[in-house]
Amino acid sequence: MKQFLTGLALSVLTAPVQALPPEAQEAWQEDLAVYASELEARHIDLHHTLPEAIFQARLDAIIAELPELTEPQLIAQLMTLHHELGDGHTAIPLWGYGYDRFPITAMFIGDQLLITGLREQDSEFLGGLVQQVNGLSVGELLSRLAPIAPFAENEGSLRVRSSAYFPVAPLLEAIGASDTSETLTLTVQTASGERDTLVLPARPAEEYGPSLQATLSARESLDPDAVLAQARGLSFVYDADHALGLIRFDRYPQAPEMDQFAAEVVSHMRSLEGRNLVIDLRENYGGDFYTGLRLAHQLNLLDELDWREGVYVLTSPLTYSAAMSNAAQFSDILNARRVGEPTGATPCGYQDMGQFSLPNSGLGVTYSKRQFCFAEPVEDALAPDVLIPVTVDQWRNDEDPVLDWVRSDIQSRQNAD
Repeated sequence: MKQFLTGLALSVLTAPVQALPPEAQEAWQEDLAVYASELEARHIDLHHTLPEAIFQARLDAIIAELPELTEPQLIAQLMTLHHELGDGHTAIPLWGYGYDRFPITAMFIGDQLLITGLREQDSEFLGGLVQQVNGLSVGELLSRLAPIAPFAENEGSLRVRSSAYFPVAPLLEAIGASDTSETLTLTVQTASGERDTLVLPARPAEEYGPSLQATLSARESLDPDAVLAQARGLSFVYDADHALGLIRFDRYPQAPEMDQFAAEVVSHMRSLEGRNLVIDLRENYGGDFYTGLRLAHQLNLLDELDWREGVYVLTSPLTYSAAMSNAAQFSDILNARRVGEPTGATPCGYQDMGQFSLPNSGLGVTYSKRQFCFAEPVEDALAPDVLIPVTVDQWRNDEDPVLDWVRSDIQSRQNAD
């Protein structure tokens, strides 16, 4: 990840369009003082990577530049400094900050930027590969996004988080990836191989999600009528052909909800005589890993499972924080095989996120409160036992190669019996 962090030096930001007025500069000076003092007081080990003297010098440089900066430029510089503190749970995520966004989602897959979500009117570009962004190559775009990307702990999450912040209009202008925050001009190689131009207007943040009506996914969709148990962020379905229960675990509910959900799963698995179980953590950004252990506690009561080879945990670069922790723990206490791609979080590092807001701007700041080690990291990730990379073509075709591999593995064992 280190090679990307030189892509945005503080001095390369473009000249301000509308610099902060004096009263805003004063408010931000107060905010930045609170920022530094609160981080020092709350973080478990703030300067584990960036020495205190360097941190303070860079913060002082930002303060000195306030008369020349726009607010997005200031925030981009602060995100860069915060990123350099060196742990993923210490971030400036812009939650609820209200910046306009371009109506697009995309995913870095290796060195390619795949379009995964658009407005219906732009759907002909869905599945296309971005070649240029306002004249910049995709590699140059990543080099500018990476230093501000929150929650990045390794190469996988660096690409995921850079993809997630690519649509934020004022940030693109602030890092010099656009001359304007009003429109985004993309050169795209469409799925049919043609080269074309897509121009997207910035939209208010509240319109962003609803506008994305054409989407791709590399996970098998669930039939709502087939769901046998459900809680907030959790669904359970059953595949009778493979005696397979599938828990889709995308969010962490409250403990009582988890207990009820787990009890229902155990009841269904027993009545259906399920032998195999998948816990899908591929789109889980985290929560309370102790809640995940409540699920494991009840699943461990299922003597009917094939405890030698029939339990699988699915991971991806979107498996983060507590989900990564549970993936490691389930390997140990449920004898689960991890299948998919490396996690976006490192199994040894700083976690357990706290948060505070700056008094004037309301900008949210997160920090790490604990340090954990759940497994030996491989390139700063929790590695799968069975690596199944997801390709561009599989995304385009809405295929799920990871779950396909699990079913094939079960089928091979059934045939052997």
